[in-house]
Amino acid sequence: MARPTYRGDTPTAKERLREAFWGLLSHEEYGRITIKALAAQAGVNPNTFYYHYTNMEDLARDALDAEKLHEIPEAIRNSARPGSASLESALSLAAVDNRWRRIRLFVASDSPVLRRLFYETFEGLWLSLLGVDKDDLADEDALDLVFMLNGAMGVIALQGNDYDIGYVRSLPERPLGRGLIETVERLAERYRV
Repeated sequence: MARPTYRGDTPTAKERLREAFWGLLSHEEYGRITIKALAAQAGVNPNTFYYHYTNMEDLARDALDAEKLHEIPEAIRNSARPGSASLESALSLAAVDNRWRRIRLFVASDSPVLRRLFYETFEGLWLSLLGVDKDDLADEDALDLVFMLNGAMGVIALQGNDYDIGYVRSLPERPLGRGLIETVERLAERYRV
C-alpha cells in the first residue's frame, strides 16, 4: 500500500486517527467503535487506518503510548526523594487534566482489552523504573506490585468525570502513601543493579 500524503504543518493521519479514537471513546464503548466511523471522524480513508494499524487494539495501544505515561512513575518516585518537588507539582506536570481523563477512559472502561492494555503498559513502566524483569521478582514483591497497580487503577476508575486529583496529590502525606513510596523504594533498592 502506498504511503498516505502528508501536508507539512497539519496533524498527520496517524495523529488524527489517535485523536478521533479518543473523541469516539469518550462517548462510545470501545467494542462499538468501527474503523469506518474512526476514519470518518479523522477525515481519512479507511485504508489509511490499515496503513498505520493492524486492528483497533493496535490503535488503542498507540494512543495510550502517545500519552507519555512513562512520566508518571518517575514523577511519583522522584517526589519521595529528599529535596525534590512535591507530588502535587510532579503530577501537575505529569498528569495534566486531558491525560488523566484519557487514562480514565481505559481504566474505567467495560472493555477488558482496554483495561489489560493499561495494566500491561503501567506494569511495564514500573518494572522499567525499578530496573527489573517481572520474572525476576520474588513472589511477595510481585504481589506488592500487583496490589499497588490494581489499587491505582481502582482509584482512577472510581473518579468521576469531575474527578478530584487532590486525593492522589495528597497521597504521600498519608500513611498509605508513605507505605507505597517505601515499598517502591525497597523494590528499587532490592533489584536495581
